[in-house]
Amino acid sequence: MEEMRYIAVIFWSIMLGQVAGFIGGALNQQKFNSMYSIIISIVFAVIFSIIPLILDSSVKDTKKEKNA
Repeated sequence: MEEMRYIAVIFWSIMLGQVAGFIGGALNQQKFNSMYSIIISIVFAVIFSIIPLILDSSVKDTKKEKNA
């Protein structure tokens, strides 16, 4: 069931990335490029999915050091 969280994060990041890319392109008076928005969205989704795992492991390591 944990994998569904990552699928949901990627799905919603693509959706919100498309909206942000469309609005950003309109504000800058540039052509909307959906593939560029999808790539950037997936990169940020992966980064934001990995950061909590890294921070969680570092917190567990510091708790183990304090108990030792």
